[in-house]
Amino acid sequence: MSNFVSVETFDRRALIRGLAIALTAVGSMDLDAAQQVHTETAAEKARGNYKVKAFEPNEFKTLERLAELIVPKDEKSGSARDAGAPEFIDTLSSQNEKLADIFHGGLAWLDSEMRKRYQTTFVGAKPAQQTEMLDVLVAAERAEAARRGEELVYQKSSLYKDFSGYTVQRANELGPGIVFFDWVRKMTVDAFYTSPIGVKDLNYLGNRAYSKYTVPQESMDYAMKRSPFA
Repeated sequence: MSNFVSVETFDRRALIRGLAIALTAVGSMDLDAAQQVHTETAAEKARGNYKVKAFEPNEFKTLERLAELIVPKDEKSGSARDAGAPEFIDTLSSQNEKLADIFHGGLAWLDSEMRKRYQTTFVGAKPAQQTEMLDVLVAAERAEAARRGEELVYQKSSLYKDFSGYTVQRANELGPGIVFFDWVRKMTVDAFYTSPIGVKDLNYLGNRAYSKYTVPQESMDYAMKRSPFA
């Protein structure tokens, strides 16, 4: 078998790897690269040989269930799982060790927290327990945002600078879960509205005239409204 790798294949790999690195380096996403990820994974799935690249089987099942919950199926279109969000996250994580570590750690934290609360893993829990856990994280995220806002008020005061570190509410104990859920929710929604299913659902034709990711804010808002955990 030839080991020859075409320039086109090399360019596709470089495009996907560049997107994966940009996510943790600058927090940006290139639209062409995102759609290339969907094209590559859809081709693998169509051939029936998609192999999970960055995650253990139980981790990938958790990503699939999270994708179903974050952007569920409705009367207009399929869910984020149907749109290929788990494969999207898997492919990018296989190209960025830092991103993979965020998800490995977050998924481990989620199962650990589920065992404490329900004596089972996230995938093994009942649907009501799964949504209850995500509701807890959303509430904790909002509380943490309020706490940080309060800290900013003190930081602006010459008399009370750093005061909040001693006397105001402590950081939320669910902090690692809040960070993980922020990542998985953003990447799931990103994967959804850059996929063919999401593009059709949003009636958004893409912005191929630009090299950077410029999905209209109203489309972002619409996608997030579909999620009960926005």
